[in-house]
Amino acid sequence: MKLPTSHDRTGLTLIELLVVITIIGLVLALLLPAVQSVRESSRRATCQNNLRQISLALQSHASQHQAFPSLFNGGFLPQPRSALDEFHFHSWRTAILPNLEQTSLFAQINMNVPATFASNQTAINVSVSTFVCPSSSNPHQVVPDIAVWNDGAFPVAKGGTAARNDYEAVCGVQVAPQTRPSLFLDIYQFGAWGEPTYDTSKGTSVSYRKARLSDISDGLSNTLLVGERAGRPDLYLKGKLVTPYDSETTEPHQAAWAVSTHILWTVFRADPSVNMTNSSGIFAFHPGGANIALADGSVRFLKATTAKEILKGLATRSGSEPVSLD
Repeated sequence: MKLPTSHDRTGLTLIELLVVITIIGLVLALLLPAVQSVRESSRRATCQNNLRQISLALQSHASQHQAFPSLFNGGFLPQPRSALDEFHFHSWRTAILPNLEQTSLFAQINMNVPATFASNQTAINVSVSTFVCPSSSNPHQVVPDIAVWNDGAFPVAKGGTAARNDYEAVCGVQVAPQTRPSLFLDIYQFGAWGEPTYDTSKGTSVSYRKARLSDISDGLSNTLLVGERAGRPDLYLKGKLVTPYDSETTEPHQAAWAVSTHILWTVFRADPSVNMTNSSGIFAFHPGGANIALADGSVRFLKATTAKEILKGLATRSGSEPVSLD
């Protein structure tokens, strides 16, 4: 029998072990971006499918009712009496729940009282996967501090929460500087969702006109219906978290899928850009751009480099602006 000697080896030397670890590290470093890219590609595809379902649901609703949903739904008032009321109606997303095979959830919502009533708390806190982009990552997975309706008067108390969403109606674009109170709407051109009328002398709402497909003279493939506005209620700028939700600096009513909002939160500001900020415009966590749904039912990926004039043209229904998404 041979006895072991000092020259017999039963393992790796320290140097060899370090070399092996280095090689493994290099391989992982090379593979990780590829794995992350595949995962993001899958998330982006899921997001596009969400928007496709939303778009088809809107088309179905328009076919059934000869118009797109109102931004303000419910039976407790015929329409908002002022901008304050606009934060308490049931949203356009609620209106299309039956078209998204969410009939049971729709049945749980009492449309005859405001969406923000305590009796609707259980239903509006249900997370609907179709309304959430899987690429989003938020400190707040629910919207806090939902305001409670006070019959259109101040003070307005905070008294609930709601499930968040990442998709918003695109209702138009600002085309002139804001030099007067926001209820003067002559500085806006509206899009596929219709528009309100206000009595600016009284600060009251006069009417809201629901839009029809036939109103879109720019062409259905050239007009935006819905785009990503991801990450709310937290505030993001260029993909970075700027401000986690704070009731003094951010607007929770913009983020809940079940609760309506003031129409001017849904229009592009005068200088729109993709993926700049989720406080307005189109914003997503996808590298290089964001997903949008057009009025013809198609879903496109809008590049972050899209010209601002193209965005303005997409946001209107009858401006005759040249639009190219190639």
